[in-house]
Amino acid sequence: MYRQKGFTLIELLVVIAVIALLMAILLPAFQRIRKQTKAVACQSNLHQWGLILDAYTNDNDDRFFRGMIDGWWNDWIEILEPFYGKIGTLTCCPLATKTRTKGGQGVFMAWEDPEGDYGSYGLSAWVCNADPGAVFGDDHYWRRADVQGAQNIPVFLDCLAITGWPDHTSTPPQNEAQLPQGITLAEQMKNFCINRHSKGVTNCLFMDWSVRVVGLKELWTLKWHRQFDTAGHWTKAGGITPADWPEWMRTFKDY
Repeated sequence: MYRQKGFTLIELLVVIAVIALLMAILLPAFQRIRKQTKAVACQSNLHQWGLILDAYTNDNDDRFFRGMIDGWWNDWIEILEPFYGKIGTLTCCPLATKTRTKGGQGVFMAWEDPEGDYGSYGLSAWVCNADPGAVFGDDHYWRRADVQGAQNIPVFLDCLAITGWPDHTSTPPQNEAQLPQGITLAEQMKNFCINRHSKGVTNCLFMDWSVRVVGLKELWTLKWHRQFDTAGHWTKAGGITPADWPEWMRTFKDY
């Protein structure tokens, strides 16, 4: 007699177990690949911002736009809108596209301003053609793009706010998403010292319009403003040790 062939229960259980094992092995790899893809997309966005800022400064005698005076900020997200078009495209890192009201959380949350603009990149507030009387001192600002050492001057990075004024006296955040407690130089590096891309690094556009990965501790060695001490307290040259950093940063590479 003809007998129809099929899988036994044991064979089915073995196949299911093998598939589950493969998924357990491959899923973390897929997640890493997905995150790496978004990190590359973030760097691509920053390259685009380099082209935008290069175009803007070329049209304005190599000068940047104005900055904060008496509490007023002429912000980049509105000034540069004719160059990038739609809010939420180039204004957001692919890992942080949602504001708090849309479900964004921690370092993966986009900021939102009172006008309804939003993003998850921030401009160094030192990069502006500041008028006399600008906050924190006229001699700190990079008013022009054609300066020496541009390859070490941060312009545009992953950020928890639309802008920030990092200083060598700025303290690191005590946790991965601690916001500045007011507009003081000691608080301002917290906007940019975020572990959004994991492994203790972030993406940065420099004033020569190059983009590279920067270590979070390395942020204190960059020339944020004209008076910034790149060998200050929070650097190896300044005598810092891993134990001096907040616990969440101690295993990151030192600079």
